[in-house]
Amino acid sequence: MARLIILVLTLGLVCLTPLGGRAQMTQRQDLASAGVCARCHVSSTLEWGIAKHNTITNGTRLPNCTGCHGPSKGHVADEQNGVKPDRIPRGEAIAALCLECHKDGCPETKEVKGCQECHHPHALVRPDLDATAMEAHGKQLASQQESYNANLAEGERLAQSQNWAAARTAFLAALAANSTDSRAKTAALRCERRLHPGIPGFKIFGNQFDAQTGLPREIVLDGLNIGMVLIPAGSFDMGSDRNTDTQPIHTVNVVAFYLGKSEMTQAQWKSLMQTNPSFYQGEKFPQADMLPVEQVSWEDCQKMLVEVNKKTSGGVFRLPTEAEWEYAARAGATEPMPAAQVLRSAWLRDNSEPAGTAGQSVRPRTSLYLIGSGVTALPHPVGTSTPNSWGLYDMVGNVSVWCSSLFRPYPYVADDGRESATAPGARVVRGANFTDLIESADPGLRHSDRPNRRFRWNGVRLAFTPHGEEPAPAGR
Repeated sequence: MARLIILVLTLGLVCLTPLGGRAQMTQRQDLASAGVCARCHVSSTLEWGIAKHNTITNGTRLPNCTGCHGPSKGHVADEQNGVKPDRIPRGEAIAALCLECHKDGCPETKEVKGCQECHHPHALVRPDLDATAMEAHGKQLASQQESYNANLAEGERLAQSQNWAAARTAFLAALAANSTDSRAKTAALRCERRLHPGIPGFKIFGNQFDAQTGLPREIVLDGLNIGMVLIPAGSFDMGSDRNTDTQPIHTVNVVAFYLGKSEMTQAQWKSLMQTNPSFYQGEKFPQADMLPVEQVSWEDCQKMLVEVNKKTSGGVFRLPTEAEWEYAARAGATEPMPAAQVLRSAWLRDNSEPAGTAGQSVRPRTSLYLIGSGVTALPHPVGTSTPNSWGLYDMVGNVSVWCSSLFRPYPYVADDGRESATAPGARVVRGANFTDLIESADPGLRHSDRPNRRFRWNGVRLAFTPHGEEPAPAGR
């Protein structure tokens, strides 16, 4: 009977709520994105929406589907229910999850076990709660939702007119009505960034700002003159049908982040590390300071990151993930780039051999480790090609760059351990380089190497995550 009351009341509230707010009425935003659980588990999702836990934010594990059952990607994909969720807590295991937030036990009885004796593990309401109390709670939630919707709409209206202070106030009021909703939180942060633009350690380049995050489109790191471009949040189809290790093609979501406008130069590396490991330096290379640094290993890059992170307190420098690199290299394109355009935007063997040397024997990438003095192609100063549509230079040419990711089979999943900084294994190297033919300029192609290897065609391109744009932890 209690479950029937809950369902009737919840469905009634949905009917009373404008269409744009129905998702928030029946479930929190984090429930809506919890592996499309509501597609099959309708009753549990609706019941959760009416429970008092709809308004809480504390605890290390969010009280939602994935918080208790894990990401359960296999369970979501298998509609025949042949794959069970990652975790199915039972008995006292349920109480252990409850105690992550209710550290002092039940607020009423102070009991620390047997939570399910009074509370349904999905509805989280007392089964003996009468209909009058449920109706009152439903009206309270409806009032909160009405306040949330009104303040969110007002905030968006004020933001459109760039009244950032008033918009922030409205978004914070919406957040007070629904403290778990990410839209109001993100919108308030966007207003705060527009009111106080800038990131510690950086200068803003130009006057363009991202409409979604409020972050400047371009920034430059003080002292090192490292230009970075904001890569907008979005999704793309990662991979290629050309090779088995780039299959299957699959969709990946990417959070907004900054990426180096070009590869790190020898001058920038020297300024940080007081050494220059590059092969292409000395009297024969008068422009060496502007050439990309190379002959750096993945391990060398980790040491460099320690030094560059001392330059700012506004976020974290790192190597791009494999998915981030491909997303930025594609720059929103879904079709291959014409050859003529590739050669305008990338330094490859086709356009990097000095005059009079074209046609000399150069082994393809499959034999790169054997290349010696016979190499005639040369790297070029960074930023001298044509940038892609997102303002990035040499994404598929000049030098290949290290990524943070371990080289593992697709599909790409960031929280499956491939982004661990300490796990052993080969690391991903992305992008063609000046020794490669144009066929290697496909942004979907991937390579790998041992993290201690150094080659004259491998360099580094910095990524930067500003505070407030960190991806959600696994299971959230």
